[in-house]
Amino acid sequence: MLNSKLKQCSFQAMTTQDDYFTQDDHFTQDDHFTQDYSFAEDDRFLNEPLISQRSLLRSKSSTALALLGWLTIGSTLNSMIFNSLPIKLAMPDWQLSLIGSLLNSSFPLLIGVSLIVFAQFLNLKDQTLQKWKLMAGRFASLFALLLVLMIPLQIFPGLSLLRQQTTPTTEAVNNLQQIIWRINALNSERELRVYVASLSNPPSLPDKFDATFPEIKNQAIENIKAQIRAINNNAQLQKSQALQTFFKEAMRNAIHAILMATAFSILANLVGGVHNKVTRSFTALV
Repeated sequence: MLNSKLKQCSFQAMTTQDDYFTQDDHFTQDDHFTQDYSFAEDDRFLNEPLISQRSLLRSKSSTALALLGWLTIGSTLNSMIFNSLPIKLAMPDWQLSLIGSLLNSSFPLLIGVSLIVFAQFLNLKDQTLQKWKLMAGRFASLFALLLVLMIPLQIFPGLSLLRQQTTPTTEAVNNLQQIIWRINALNSERELRVYVASLSNPPSLPDKFDATFPEIKNQAIENIKAQIRAINNNAQLQKSQALQTFFKEAMRNAIHAILMATAFSILANLVGGVHNKVTRSFTALV
């Protein structure tokens, strides 16, 4: 009987001791969890100023990048416009000069548009940068279309300019042919001297000819015909050289326009929603 009571007391004591240690374990685990959570909260509060500074730096950097893009576009357009003044729409040389100016300005314009588009990717939440990106995308789409149109448009003023270069040659030949016609109508040496003296640039004649008048007249006509042949040969050579130069420049301009139109089409594709048939075609090729 006594043994059974001693065992019961011993069991109760052990149970009480186990409960005590179990409570201590629970207290220790809860205390560690509370400490870990407090450390996480402290880290979050410490990192918030750093995150805020990074966000502010990114916002300022993206805005500055976009402004640099607009300044590049504005400066390029300003130079192109003032170099094209005064406007002479009917002059083929002015038209070719304008086309060349647009092609030469395409690369800095591409840089400006690229800066605006990529600035928005640095700060996706900025509404102003989104509007600027859309404007830059529309500009890229329209400029790609303009570059493609310049490829055939350069042919017409180029050929017109070549025709204008041959006009003085044609006038000179016509004047010489009229002189031949007038000399054929002369009947005496006296009439020949009077007619030669009436020319704008009269050749010098000897005081006395060593041949008869018909021989003199024929010789004069042959000399003028030789001048006409020399003028025609020289004109053909110049025309051939001018054509070669023109087609070489036209091919170079066409390749440059295609490359720049492809680049602007890619930018318009990155923006989205500003496509036209030209940009879709170039994007599909790439």
